[in-house]
Amino acid sequence: MRKIGIVMDSTGYLSKDILDQFQICVVPLNVNIGDETYPETELSNSVYFEKLSRISGLSTTSQPSVGKFLEAYEAMFAEGVEDIISIHISSAISGTIHSAQMAKELASKSDIHIFDSRSSALGLGVLAWAAAEWAGQGLSAIEIMERLKSLVHDTELYFIVNTLDNLRKGGRIGGAAALVGTLLQIKPILYFNDSAHIDVFDKVRSRSRAWQCVLDELIRALASGKRYRICVMHVNIPDEGVILLNELKERYPEHEVRLFEAGPVIATHVGAGAFGLTFHPWPYLD
Repeated sequence: MRKIGIVMDSTGYLSKDILDQFQICVVPLNVNIGDETYPETELSNSVYFEKLSRISGLSTTSQPSVGKFLEAYEAMFAEGVEDIISIHISSAISGTIHSAQMAKELASKSDIHIFDSRSSALGLGVLAWAAAEWAGQGLSAIEIMERLKSLVHDTELYFIVNTLDNLRKGGRIGGAAALVGTLLQIKPILYFNDSAHIDVFDKVRSRSRAWQCVLDELIRALASGKRYRICVMHVNIPDEGVILLNELKERYPEHEVRLFEAGPVIATHVGAGAFGLTFHPWPYLD
């Protein structure tokens, strides 16, 4: 059986226990605050928002360098990994996957499989998690890639944000949609559309109604009768995250429910106080 290594970029936001258990390698995107640049993995949300408060304007983000990916790939090959599966943020909103592809061309071995998650945050993270579990079950890299192609279409992500201004200023969403949201003081629900771009799924007038709208999507998915992996996400609101986690655990004890915090790259684009869900059927195709 060939040894398979899993790589993801830092916007997947899996918790340390999962990363350690499956030895998932994380290549960080960069966060630019004023004149300083930080690898996302070295910047907690509390530190990020504290630094952000000292500057005028917003932070920005940038993709990892080709060299960072090449360094990660070569280190894994040196440790005996024979195939690498590298899973990344949607190519429609980031050049990260392009850096990964260029690193593949420069690597000493060609057994690197690049996968576009067509998502971000836990929409990406759960795919890397699934790939790592399949690798542990003895599936080949080709088999895992084929399963990922199916699973990506059954993985849903919804993010509730307070404003669309950050996304508008960062060019991730149209200015008209952001302006309407600001004027009406609505709570937008974001998702990745069929072209893997960030889009507005719905617009409601309160956080509680937005949460119920997302829950309705989860309820619709759970009606299939399959067991689901459900991931609660938050940006710098840990107490509210725990409340949502406990609500879902109580309502759906037969499903796997976990809590994760999205970091500074996502925070740059959705702002503090954002929260939401990612979910997909799990186990998948067993």
